[in-house]
Amino acid sequence: MTSSETYLELRENLSSFLNAEISQIGKLPGGASSRNYYRIDFSSPTYFPDNTVLLMSIPLPDLAMMDNYMNVDYYLKRMHVPTPRLFEMNRSQGWVFVEFKHLPTLEQYMHNAPPNKEDVYLKLIDFMAEMQHKCKMEAHCPAFQRRFDHEKYMFEFNFHVQKQLLSFYYNQPQHEKVILQFGDTISTFLDISFPMFVHRDFQSSNLFYDEKSDSFTIIDFQDARFGSPVYDLVSIAWDSYIDQTDEFRQKMVEAYRNHLKEFGIKWEAEEYQKYVDYSIIQRKLHDAGAFAYNYRRFGSKKYVGYIVSALEMSLECMRRYSEFKEATKLLEDLKNQETAH
Repeated sequence: MTSSETYLELRENLSSFLNAEISQIGKLPGGASSRNYYRIDFSSPTYFPDNTVLLMSIPLPDLAMMDNYMNVDYYLKRMHVPTPRLFEMNRSQGWVFVEFKHLPTLEQYMHNAPPNKEDVYLKLIDFMAEMQHKCKMEAHCPAFQRRFDHEKYMFEFNFHVQKQLLSFYYNQPQHEKVILQFGDTISTFLDISFPMFVHRDFQSSNLFYDEKSDSFTIIDFQDARFGSPVYDLVSIAWDSYIDQTDEFRQKMVEAYRNHLKEFGIKWEAEEYQKYVDYSIIQRKLHDAGAFAYNYRRFGSKKYVGYIVSALEMSLECMRRYSEFKEATKLLEDLKNQETAH
């Protein structure tokens, strides 16, 4: 089926389902996932409050994502965390109709090199901490039914780092023991039994920024869970899509430390830094593996270019810990091999 035929079929199906005339459908850039996003413009009135809506199209094998999105969105709205308005869902087609935000993502905003970049990010740290304060433990919310624990971290080391990055992308499956022993050390330390809401993918592409009101709106929250308070901090400060200086990253780390006491967390400076370092190592190795998996699953090289930078962010922290010497040497060699090509 050609691209034009795909759009024509989608347009006809949507028009029939919504009983409305569609003037234009435009595919929007998405993340490294199976979902597709479309901007739908209507030429006749609909029951939506705007003539433009966002369509999130979810493959039918991944429909559990739709339930997670709806339930977490409902929870976040009750907690007064800003998310786009959810209008309608169609399970048989995997369609989710959401408010179209006529705003740039934070990634888009930052790529225009605004002079207020640091101020925006420091306000974002405050917004993140406020979100964590608002998101109280509720057992029936999906986010609090799953935790970043040793088992989850080890799954990511095994699936993303060992299988996707080393075995598939670098064709180096023989290093499983080194990676999993190293991963076990990281996973044991990061297994924090604290009911802190974690967005799970808190990065510039998943935040809208309204410059006029100086406010943020979050998206892509369906995989939220609870765990380490620094996971989302690391995700935004060590974002693969936005370059930051080491000095400013540390400034964000220190800014967030001021919020820890509000949560009753009394880490000393050295312990706090270790949580940050270990979280960077885990998160960026996961990202590198996720980029490799995206390439393997969809054949797109869109995210392959981010693998080396994700590895380097992990390695910058790993080099500080002598106990990671063997894993550091392994990943250094792979990164240098990639850079040489």
